Amino acid sequence: MESHSWGKASSAKLDNCHPDLRRIAVRALVLSPYDITIIHTFRGAEAQNALFASHASTKKFPNSRHNKSNDPKIDNPQTLSDAIDFAPWINGVIPWGDTHLFAVIAGSFFAAANDLDLTLRWGGDWNGNGSTRDQKLMDWGHIEIMH
Repeated sequence: MESHSWGKASSAKLDNCHPDLRRIAVRALVLSPYDITIIHTFRGAEAQNALFASHASTKKFPNSRHNKSNDPKIDNPQTLSDAIDFAPWINGVIPWGDTHLFAVIAGSFFAAANDLDLTLRWGGDWNGNGSTRDQKLMDWGHIEIMH
């Protein structure tokens, strides 16, 4: 398995998510057979509402897990995200239509969370029943930490 490391932009975005979620992402990159890029972590009002207006998000600010941490142990929850939007990074591009790659990477995130005794929710299986076929909203590249 090829070893990957976070690029500058992805690394900077990870600085804006919950510390446990950052730990999961670091471990997931080691476990993943594919390179991963981070699209979003924390989003402020302007970014969140722009994504809502474009229908790329179903939530207005501050109602997204990208807008704050729900962890009561965090001192400043309005500056950290409980969610990561990720994508496979294959030969310098994101293969948006290849949902299999997203699912494999999500599995790497779940394995990393299991290694760290933490719990996640994935946008490809919101209800966690193991099926991607019963979802109304498919967000293949979305992971949330559950507190």
